[in-house]
Amino acid sequence: MKRAPGDRPGTGDGVGPAALGTRIRSVYDLAMNPTFREYLTVVSLIVFWVGIASSALAERNVVREENGITVEEESVEGRALPILIGTATMDASAEQIAAWVTAVHTYVDWQHSCEEARVLMQPDGSRLTYNRIASPWPVSDRDVVLRPSRENLDNGGIRLEFLSTEDANFDVPRGVVRMPRLIGSYVLTPRSEGGTHVVYTVDSDPGGSLPVWPLNLLLEDLPPLFLQKVTSKL
Repeated sequence: MKRAPGDRPGTGDGVGPAALGTRIRSVYDLAMNPTFREYLTVVSLIVFWVGIASSALAERNVVREENGITVEEESVEGRALPILIGTATMDASAEQIAAWVTAVHTYVDWQHSCEEARVLMQPDGSRLTYNRIASPWPVSDRDVVLRPSRENLDNGGIRLEFLSTEDANFDVPRGVVRMPRLIGSYVLTPRSEGGTHVVYTVDSDPGGSLPVWPLNLLLEDLPPLFLQKVTSKL
């Protein structure tokens, strides 16, 4: 293709070096302008958080609603089992509920399929809890050692967490499968009209080789069973 008279090599679209330099300088000045840079930062943050929120909303689904209890599941990429979230309102204070769900010696009386529960005192004075969950034949029982924690919230609520740990020197009993992961929490929020809003979250991996679909159905039962039991005891 022939260049028009006056064109110089290297300018591409016929723009001379001086004009090209002016354009580059204008773009540079715009990029360095503080107002423009703040605008880009705000836009980037909005896009980032909208993306996260959209993803979270798309992955969480209501799977059950009964007796004032709602159960949702949240899919996690790369995992076969979802995180389960149960919510309910209870006619008791946050302190009363916290006292009940942390009373390890009562677990065998009301926690679903709890075969054994005990406190494991550690050399540093901390407390771990041991739970053994009975399973129907021919499935092996499961057990887990948990590290509990408590946080008092600014709104008068309480956050109780539990996290599986290998810190305890506690052997796995014969014929039992140690759960590789059990993470969860209870968030207890006082309501202005009385009672407490309870959010129970559990993220578990029972370990071993179990079919996913019946296990998923079983896990969906746990939040309503747990919340119903707690409600009946208060």
